[in-house]
Amino acid sequence: MDELLNFMVETIHARNVALNDLETNFKIEWVEDDQFFREWQDDLPEISDYEKQRLDRVKASYRNLLKHPPLLENTVKMVVLSPFLDLASGFLSGSFSCYFRKICRNCGRR
Repeated sequence: MDELLNFMVETIHARNVALNDLETNFKIEWVEDDQFFREWQDDLPEISDYEKQRLDRVKASYRNLLKHPPLLENTVKMVVLSPFLDLASGFLSGSFSCYFRKICRNCGRR
């Protein structure tokens, strides 16, 4: 019994682990089963084949990000949020505008 207790446990931060490492070292698998977590999928409105294709591309892109960290906020916005906004029926159409503020470092210094 003592032999079973003599092992080293190493704690590492999640930010230092890639999904690809977990798949390789621990043989975990990505689940694509449509019946997984049914409570999140029941009673939803129908979407078109085009919307399904777009969502599948977003899902594949996000999965690729997970496999190759670091998972940076702006990258997630670009890969995931932007296509979702586009799918939201013209969210970025003429009635919506973005305004950006210039950031000036050392302004007024001579």
